[in-house]
Amino acid sequence: MKKLLLNSLALLFTLTLVAQKGKVLDGKWKSLSGIEHFAVQFDYANVEIPDFDTEEDYLTLKIKEKEDDKPGQGAIWREKYFADRENHFEPKFIESFNKRGDKKVSKSTNNTEYTLKVITTRSYNGWNVGVMRKAARIDAIIEIYKNDEQLFKVKYLNVKGGDAMGYDFSSHTRVAEAYAKLAKSFMRDFKKKA
Repeated sequence: MKKLLLNSLALLFTLTLVAQKGKVLDGKWKSLSGIEHFAVQFDYANVEIPDFDTEEDYLTLKIKEKEDDKPGQGAIWREKYFADRENHFEPKFIESFNKRGDKKVSKSTNNTEYTLKVITTRSYNGWNVGVMRKAARIDAIIEIYKNDEQLFKVKYLNVKGGDAMGYDFSSHTRVAEAYAKLAKSFMRDFKKKA
């Protein structure tokens, strides 16, 4: 029984690591060698939400649920949904990226000709009801540009986010942790392969 449990945990750990590996779509890691600072941009234009045809379908359903619960809350929820990107997801990515070595990102374009673009292609908020929870997940593509010329493109799938202690009751906290993990995965690959 003990051996089965250990094997199951080892398999789960391995699958988690595999899911965090980046798949290079264009260019080579070596082309990023020597870059110290990036201006960072975030793109959410074509985000897919699991079980919905479009992000707008998801928003329509959630707004209706909020309105049915308490009139006036739908518009407030929608505003918070979009504000979470700039207020929570992006700062968490930047913080996680910048604490992992001498490479730095910022929203400022001063003093750099390199841009790192984070394109979110899929987002799942997860949930936490105290006794049970499911981690948030994102899929993203990171593109690196020198001026307007693309140098590199890498894709990360199924990047999970959630508070290790289980106190991630708000969706923006779980998703923000997925962005932190995305930055960590990218920097791990960058240090190893560039």
